[in-house]
Amino acid sequence: MNPNPARITEPMWKLWTDCPIQGAKLSGIYADKRGYHNTVVANKSKWPGNYSIVLPLDLVNINRDKARAIDLTMTDSDMVKWTKRMKDSALNPADNRLAAVREFYGTLDNATVYGLIKDDLDGPWKKSSSDSTHLWHGHTSIFTKFVNDWDMLAPLHSVWAGESLLDWKTQINSLFISKGDSGEEVKYWQGVHNEVRETVTPPSPQLVADGNYGDSTAAAFADFVHKQGGQTAYTGQSVPAWCGIRYHKALATVSVPIVVAPSFNSNEIKELVNAWLVENLPSNLSLSGDFTGKVSL
Repeated sequence: MNPNPARITEPMWKLWTDCPIQGAKLSGIYADKRGYHNTVVANKSKWPGNYSIVLPLDLVNINRDKARAIDLTMTDSDMVKWTKRMKDSALNPADNRLAAVREFYGTLDNATVYGLIKDDLDGPWKKSSSDSTHLWHGHTSIFTKFVNDWDMLAPLHSVWAGESLLDWKTQINSLFISKGDSGEEVKYWQGVHNEVRETVTPPSPQLVADGNYGDSTAAAFADFVHKQGGQTAYTGQSVPAWCGIRYHKALATVSVPIVVAPSFNSNEIKELVNAWLVENLPSNLSLSGDFTGKVSL
């Protein structure tokens, strides 16, 4: 549980709780000292010239009372791996997974501190350094604008886990549908939502399965995910793969009765099927035998 929600956003806390580095320990998020571990408000009050309250991305009118950095203590080998992964991602022009990151510090050799810093989403990154405590803990500063935006912070886990850029792009591009879409696929997910909406408490809103992905559908998807204990920052603007998996897992727990169609006269069925074959496969095909089964939908 977030120990200080007044100072630590849920997405920043999730960076720790869902951290993919086995054995890592949280060194800190909020700290009452100058810099990104503290809030914009505190820095402006106590250290008005601090570098963490200079850039436009840090002086936005949101999140000003929230901490903006996270420290992770790791083994020597993991420190080197973590720092190299951050460095490689930062210096790859095609990789934007660290867009929300202002700076990071670690070590590539367990002897000297290595760090990079940038002033905007796309950089450029510049070399920077810090004190020797960063030989045993990795530090990441986040632009103020993004500390409450999980969509911007989630890619950090991909880098920390050592996931390749290709694998990450494949994963994030696996969207089933997005707001503004229409058609049978939207209708399908609306129907799935209606089937599982009562598996959460209180039940999620029922949707009109009209195949149009508008505000009401987005709100219902977000409501269901939140009540299931999913990502609090999810706004229902799309149904990515992880969200679809959640829905299908819930669907598997719902007992849907099988609707059995009434019995048909076997001769009627043979006549209907033969007529279709003649029309669509104009050849000397015919059916024989008896039909005694029922049709299940």
